[in-house]
Amino acid sequence: MNGYNIKDRIFALAAAAAVSAALSGCGSVAASGTEPAGTELADAQLADAQPAASQEAEESGFRIVSSFYPMQVLTLNLVKDIDGVTAVSMSAPDIGCIHDHTFSTEDLRKIEDADVFVENGLGLETFNDRIKTAYPDTAVIEAASQVTDAPADEDEVNGHVWTSIDDYILEVKHVSSELQTLDPAHRDSYAENERIYTEKLEKLKSDNSAVLEKLRGKKALVLDETLPSFCVFAGMDTITIETDHEQEALSAGDIAKAVDEMKEQGIGMILISADSDSSAADAVAAETGAKVYRINSCMTGEENADAYLTQMQESFDILSEIE
Repeated sequence: MNGYNIKDRIFALAAAAAVSAALSGCGSVAASGTEPAGTELADAQLADAQPAASQEAEESGFRIVSSFYPMQVLTLNLVKDIDGVTAVSMSAPDIGCIHDHTFSTEDLRKIEDADVFVENGLGLETFNDRIKTAYPDTAVIEAASQVTDAPADEDEVNGHVWTSIDDYILEVKHVSSELQTLDPAHRDSYAENERIYTEKLEKLKSDNSAVLEKLRGKKALVLDETLPSFCVFAGMDTITIETDHEQEALSAGDIAKAVDEMKEQGIGMILISADSDSSAADAVAAETGAKVYRINSCMTGEENADAYLTQMQESFDILSEIE
C-alpha cells in the first residue's frame, strides 16, 4: 500500500483539491490538453478530508479505484473472485461523463488509499496530472492508451471509445496487462478473468453480426458525443453535431444545418444516447421524418460486471429494427 505519512497525506489532499477546477461539461477534448473551468472544492470539505481511513485501507489488500462508470464495470470483471483485491469507483454510477463530476471529500479519500487508479484516458480525465502529482505512489493505468482509432475532428479527440466493442476489448486487455505487472501475486487470476471477459465480448459481437451487417454503410445523424466510436465500429456513414463544454443544447442554427444535410443526403436515422435529452433529435426528426434511436452508451447504470454486455445487447436489439 501507499507509504505516505500523515503530513504527506494532508498535503496530497490539499493538492488534489485543485482537481475539481478541471471538471465541467463533457464533450470532445482538445488535443492541446486545455482544461475546462470548474468549481474548486470548498475549504470546509477539504478540512473534513482527514486521513483516518488510511490504516483501514492498508489492511484491505490491493485496492483499485476507477475514475467513472465504464472503467468500474471493466475493472469489476478483471478482479472478479480474487481474494484480497478490491475495486471501487471514485464517482457514483449515475454521474455520466467524468467531465461532469465535482470532487467530494469521499472521492479524495478513495484516491488517497488506492494502489492503482484506472482511467479511460484520451483527455476525459483532465485532472490526471494532478492525481499523479498528489499521489505519486498510486499507479495510473490509462485504459485507452492502445486505442488508435478514436474519432477526431481537426485538433479535437473524442475519448468515449468504449462504445466500440473492439476498442473496449483493447482497454480490457491493457488494464489486465498492467494489473498483472503491478500485482504479480494475482497475475494468473487477472489473466483468466481477462480471457473470460474478452470471450464474452467477442460473443456479443458474433451474436449480433446480422445487426452489424445492417448498420454497415448506414447513414445517420449522431447527436451525442458518446456514440461516434460505436458508429466507427459498426462501419456507419455519419454526420455528427456535438455540443462543446459551454453549450448545453444545439442552437437553432445547428438544427437547421442538420436538417439541410439530412435532406440533402437522404438520411433517415438519428442516434442519441439513452441518457440524453431528446429535444434536439425530436426537432430534427419532425422536420425530416427521420426516426430517432435512443441507444445505451454504457455511461451510467447499475454497478455490476455484466452491465456493459447487457447495455450493448439492449442497443443491438433496438438497432435491429432498422430497415
